[in-house]
Amino acid sequence: MNSVGTHEYLARLVAPGSALLESVAALTPLADHESRPEQVVETVRAWGQRLCGRIAPDASVLNRLRMLNYFFFQELGFHGERCGEDWADAGCLHRVIERRVGIAVSLSILYMEIGRAIGLKLRAVEFPGSFLVKLACSGGVLVIDVSERGATLSVQQLRSRLATTPSSDTGAAACDALQRCLREMSESDILVRILQALRRRHQAARQWAEALAVQSQLVRLLPGARQQLLDRAGLYERLECPRAAAADLQMCLRLDPKAPDAGPIRRRWARLYKMASRLN
Repeated sequence: MNSVGTHEYLARLVAPGSALLESVAALTPLADHESRPEQVVETVRAWGQRLCGRIAPDASVLNRLRMLNYFFFQELGFHGERCGEDWADAGCLHRVIERRVGIAVSLSILYMEIGRAIGLKLRAVEFPGSFLVKLACSGGVLVIDVSERGATLSVQQLRSRLATTPSSDTGAAACDALQRCLREMSESDILVRILQALRRRHQAARQWAEALAVQSQLVRLLPGARQQLLDRAGLYERLECPRAAAADLQMCLRLDPKAPDAGPIRRRWARLYKMASRLN
């Protein structure tokens, strides 16, 4: 996909209100310029339609879940990756589909899309140390670990996992902590986390132009967030774009002219504005 097509696709899909699969697929050109986001969406939607054709109209939630697990893990052959949880990998869904292996968040995005196609009310849960999926059913709620081949976790298993995290609570406080940890994660929060991880990966590799492209999407997703504008201004400076950097700093000052860091930002803006004026 060329650069113009990439930006048009991102503008159309990486925005509040877009479907999660489409939005995450739209991030793939930020990690791999040769990726085809629309092909990712078409492939996963086709899987959902294929499985939907096998589901009886009166099939129970548990039967649908069993069929989803068999289809996803046995037929399609997906399995979890054991080399960490770098959320930037979720920005490479095309590679996950090709290799049939991914981290928990990548697999869960695909799993939820296919599951929703067959009528399952699946929602994302960012549990400490892992990424889980929650399913509402008549008997309550099931919590699923997609990275463990769709294992359904009991309350005791969840408490055991929570107990291994730093600052874990005990007794009644542990029950409250468990409830807090099982709150749904919004799809916009998932997008933001993936974008932040992609930006960090590009910055670590000193790929400043690529980091800027990612940061610009964060600015679009989080309008009015001063820190996102400040981060983008820093990237513009690294790329020797003083006019664009000054514009972001000016917007920061307009958003909160009395912020504790307003003084340093004003001085930085004045310096960049002067530099930009010399370029005319």
